[in-house]
Amino acid sequence: MDLFWRRYGAILLCLAGIAAVSAAGLALRASPFDVALLRSINTGLASPVLDAVAYIGYGLGTCWFSLALFGTFLLVGYRRFGLSALGATIVGGLLLLLIKSLSAQPRPWQMLAGVRFMGLRAQSPGFPSGHAQQAFLATSLVNRYFLFGWPIQAAVYGAATLVAFTRVYVGDHFPTDVVAGALIGVLLATLWTCSPLWPGAHTRQQEERR
Repeated sequence: MDLFWRRYGAILLCLAGIAAVSAAGLALRASPFDVALLRSINTGLASPVLDAVAYIGYGLGTCWFSLALFGTFLLVGYRRFGLSALGATIVGGLLLLLIKSLSAQPRPWQMLAGVRFMGLRAQSPGFPSGHAQQAFLATSLVNRYFLFGWPIQAAVYGAATLVAFTRVYVGDHFPTDVVAGALIGVLLATLWTCSPLWPGAHTRQQEERR
């Protein structure tokens, strides 16, 4: 039992964490506070500058951006990291589809009057936010591999937070959707880096890049 827990304990805890985050997010979703926070961001902060930023956030949070990013790492010589991160991206996308299909939650613009909406009207369920999940998964994998100092880590996580913020700003998600998505992305990255599919940190893998 001790050997099993040492090998798989962290993975089981991450899976339990993903389930707990999903359950808590669904319980809190569309609460009065959630709706009030959505409106304060969606309409209270509306400006042409943030409108432009929102489109950038949309692009950075797509699965296609992550696939292109990690495919580039693969092509420039970080082979094991690139392959591992591509696998994590695909698994993350499948996990997201599973949670969305089980939750079957409408998006804010489908539920509430007066929501200011920008962009394409996605017809998939609204919980959790796929953009937030993907942004935090990719950010966590990159930071765990390259072991950046805190200023760079803060900047990269700041970009992921911007992606999550813009999903509320454009009216496509409640704040609980993006918080849940971000936490699921971090937990999935933790699970992935505890598995045999992870190559380890770059400081121990210098021979990968030629």
